[in-house]
Amino acid sequence: MPDAAFTHLVASREGLYVAGIDGYERRRDGLFFGATIRDGMVWVFEALDENLHARTNRGRILRIPVDPATTAFGPAEVMAEGLDNGCHQIDFIQGRLVVVDTYRQKLVVFRDDFSAADLHYPAGQADAGARDDPGYVHMNGIGGDGHNLYVMLSHAGVQPARVSEVIRLDKSFQPVERFSLPGLMCHDLVVLEDGRLIANGSMGGFLIDRQGIIAQVDSLLTRGLSIGADDVVIGSSTFGDRERRIAATGRLTFTSRDLALRARYDLPAAPTQIRRLDGRDLSIFDYRATI
Repeated sequence: MPDAAFTHLVASREGLYVAGIDGYERRRDGLFFGATIRDGMVWVFEALDENLHARTNRGRILRIPVDPATTAFGPAEVMAEGLDNGCHQIDFIQGRLVVVDTYRQKLVVFRDDFSAADLHYPAGQADAGARDDPGYVHMNGIGGDGHNLYVMLSHAGVQPARVSEVIRLDKSFQPVERFSLPGLMCHDLVVLEDGRLIANGSMGGFLIDRQGIIAQVDSLLTRGLSIGADDVVIGSSTFGDRERRIAATGRLTFTSRDLALRARYDLPAAPTQIRRLDGRDLSIFDYRATI
């Protein structure tokens, strides 16, 4: 299919893909989680160690130029390294890159020149490596409207029967509100133009808001959510134990904003993050601030 037909970036544990309604193409091998778009560049978190819980600190941030006409990738530049292997979502918050360090339960907020980073613990300090730590919440995502920043507390893997929660932070990354979502093991936070908060109610294959289920997307685990002016793309994945997840397969569902189905097809990898390649995506905090 023509490169121009690719509209979205899809990060996965088996590489970076570009995708559109008519199909997909893998552009780079690797183990990827968070991804975002800024100034025509793809920014991604990559783990160089398949053992995400190992304390080897082989996580890094890559910046990759994308040709707007062909969606071809240029050479990647390493912007930061030495991060924990288990970091999840990333995004720019008021111009500063924020990395969700899930297993160490902190937000890593880089300085503009990436010379250093500030650390914040909005859900309190905890560590996935400490067995039965009651304070561990599996913090796996961020989102917002350009003013309010929300942090997802999934509880996945530790208290999977506990509903997911969200913390709203102020501009200093301090918590000001905490509330529950009507879903289990949730991922992805997107704020619509009217302020409505949307998420993937992952266990159950749902798309949800704060009031309840919006739609049953799939029988698989929903993860990865992009919402543009007139489109929605939702990722799904098979689910297995830790050793099997890298080989998990997935699916992409394309809809209109009213969730009318446009296309759905399988991927050879499970999506971990989805963003519009042009950056006009409500899931991107600094773009959402312009709406």
